[in-house]
Amino acid sequence: MSFELDAKLICAELESSEQRRRSAALQKLCEQCKDAPENVNTDDVADVFDELYLHLLKCYSDRYESVRDRAVNAVSEFLECLPPMDFHLLNVVSTLAERMGQSETVEPSEELRLLYIRQLHLMLRKYALMGNVGVFRECYPQVVKVLIKSIKDDYAAVQREGCATLVQLSRVADTSELRPFTDSLATALYGMLNHRHAAARIAAVEAIGRVSLHLDVKDDKMRRLIMEVSPLLMDSMALVRRECGQMGILMLLELPDRYSYFLHILPLVLCCLKDDSPEVLSHIRPLWVQCGQQYYDENEQELSQQEISDLPVENYPVGVQRPTIGCRGLVQRSLRLVNLIARETCDWKDNVRLHSLKLLYQFVLHAEAAMTAKFFEIYPDLAHACCDSESAACVEAKKVADLMGRLFVYDTWINHGFDGLERNARESFLKCFYYMFTASSGGTYDHLLRLCKLLRSTDYSHTLKPGFQLYILKTLDTVLDKSSRVTATMEQLKELYEHIYVTSMKVMALSYSLSNGPNEHVQCGEMIIKRIVQLEETTMAELHERWFALALLDVQNLDAALDENAEPILLLYGLIHLAQIRATYLTQLIEKVKTVFEHCCETAQVRILNIISIAALAWSDTVLVEREQSTLLLSNFVSEIVEPHLIWKAGAHGEAMRSMAMATLCALAQGAKDEAREILPTMAKHMPSLLEDRNVTTRHYAIKAMFYFQGMSVEQLKPLAYAVMQRMDDPSAGIRILAATAVGKLRPVFQSDLESEELQHEQDVWEAFVKRAMDILLLYQESPEKEMQAATEKSLIALAKLHRTAWEDRAERARSKALDKNALSDLCAKINIKDD
Repeated sequence: MSFELDAKLICAELESSEQRRRSAALQKLCEQCKDAPENVNTDDVADVFDELYLHLLKCYSDRYESVRDRAVNAVSEFLECLPPMDFHLLNVVSTLAERMGQSETVEPSEELRLLYIRQLHLMLRKYALMGNVGVFRECYPQVVKVLIKSIKDDYAAVQREGCATLVQLSRVADTSELRPFTDSLATALYGMLNHRHAAARIAAVEAIGRVSLHLDVKDDKMRRLIMEVSPLLMDSMALVRRECGQMGILMLLELPDRYSYFLHILPLVLCCLKDDSPEVLSHIRPLWVQCGQQYYDENEQELSQQEISDLPVENYPVGVQRPTIGCRGLVQRSLRLVNLIARETCDWKDNVRLHSLKLLYQFVLHAEAAMTAKFFEIYPDLAHACCDSESAACVEAKKVADLMGRLFVYDTWINHGFDGLERNARESFLKCFYYMFTASSGGTYDHLLRLCKLLRSTDYSHTLKPGFQLYILKTLDTVLDKSSRVTATMEQLKELYEHIYVTSMKVMALSYSLSNGPNEHVQCGEMIIKRIVQLEETTMAELHERWFALALLDVQNLDAALDENAEPILLLYGLIHLAQIRATYLTQLIEKVKTVFEHCCETAQVRILNIISIAALAWSDTVLVEREQSTLLLSNFVSEIVEPHLIWKAGAHGEAMRSMAMATLCALAQGAKDEAREILPTMAKHMPSLLEDRNVTTRHYAIKAMFYFQGMSVEQLKPLAYAVMQRMDDPSAGIRILAATAVGKLRPVFQSDLESEELQHEQDVWEAFVKRAMDILLLYQESPEKEMQAATEKSLIALAKLHRTAWEDRAERARSKALDKNALSDLCAKINIKDD
């Protein structure tokens, strides 16, 4: 079918000086070209275009935008209909280069610049389809200028179209013809990698990938290309990261010199295999398998033999798909990159560290045992990452260490692991070692014993860092797990359990002291101790009595001016809390405490005496010996630890120590009631002054202790009794109530071997005290304090039962002075009822 147009008329219209006529002619021409039938004779179209093309191309520089716009569209319509011709190509490209290939921006319209680059893209597609792209070789300089200008354009759509055009050119161009221009094209594309639009970044990466296939690899140009793209592996948009992986796949499959650059290309792909987005992972994984298959096919003779013996380890991570032999082979020949990746795990940027750890995971997963030799080199960096300030990085570092423990050759890395622990007593190295050691299937008795001895050393078990403490305990728990699978005698296992016990106790003690109470570390340690109890088939008490003295021996350097927060003080404090007071190590404990009292700071002395007072409450439950021996131990304990501080000393420290010593004595009286009956009378000489001490706490504990002073003669008890009675006038309401209660509980022992006169004298002396006590109690019966009334009533009832005559006398005397006679009558009635 012919293509009929009046070319001369159109040319005349295009030569018109009126913009309206030029624009109308171009519009009509576009419509006619669009409406042309599909089977139009291309020769006729070519004839028309031959007459019009100079006028049309001239309109590209028309002063009016509408004319330029319609001229470009008209030429594009002609090109759609025309077969590829060198003559037309050169003319159109030259015109486009004039309009868009200059250093300055000639075309001000963004929309027209987009039309120009689309027109160039159109010609590339047509010539590629016709298999005649070689005709571009004469105009490559102009084409490249247009492409570079479009890539650097301010309009994002023009940039994207420029990248798409370059991709098209790279697909069909001959490398030898395009190579001279690839460096300038790649440099222009690098500027787009930081574009704010994700679509522009994606287009740039795709174009760079295609250009790389033609790039001259000399002068490290390929390395720079990969270095420019690599930051986008951490892009916030998943599609951008996927495009980076796609670029790596393209290079692995098609790059002519790819074997020389596997080392640099692999990170582009491996990072996507650990991407958080399923969209990236599902797209890249099958392509990566394809790369591995290609590598396998190219190296089948070598890899097929390796595949036979390369079986997965028994403890291969659950839920992880093992890479194919080809994929593993690709990575195993590129292990030089591991050191660089490990160093980047310590980068100052959070996202770089996280990205590097994910990449390291993929290297370990693919390299498996072949990477064992790299352990010593990457151990410090990975250990540092295990204690990263960013929690996500810590999680990734843990996964890497766990995988290394599973896949590395245990006998090869374990000694390096121990060397690292011995040289670097830090939480980071232990944390990394713990993850590897726990995940590994290896572990001999000698290794377990060496590890336990190392953890028991002061560099580890005496640490004050909570995180460090936790991983010491976790490692000990792992040792217990592995101990059931090693070949060892019962004696060897007992030695192992002994080290675990001592280390756990010390770590728990310090953790408890630092937090001033139970915490997760203490709970973890208690679970370890309970496991040892089960393994040894014993009790907790027997375990403490057997091995606690060993932990106590490790409390060193107490002969210095240590404050309450010093490590030896914290350790001693926590140990006393955990194991309390027991007969087997009481002597050693007394010596340690005496050393503290002699050399350490005042605050440290108070703290240690405080925990002793708490532990003393459980004396009967922990000191499991015969009564006579227990009494002897208690007597020695009181005389060595408690009594020296009951003596009055000036100053705030002396006051605090008296208070704590009195609290300890009171606790012993409650915790060892039978033994205390024999020990407390020896402390009677100190009580009067303690009952009158300026410190309210001291007086409080002194009054409470009086409840347990029994078996004393009248002569011994009399000064204490009057001192207690005086405390009913104490400024502290609590002490007044305790004193009122204590008065009713004081009971002297009248010696039966005395003569009648001496016995009568003692009874008269005590009777005088009772009468005086009744007078004061009756006086306080009228107190407005309800608790005081209840305490005095209780004591009066107790005294009246034992001293009926004295009560009647004091009650009769009180009636004349009582302000509330009805209340007194009620009290007398209660006492009479009790007597009945």
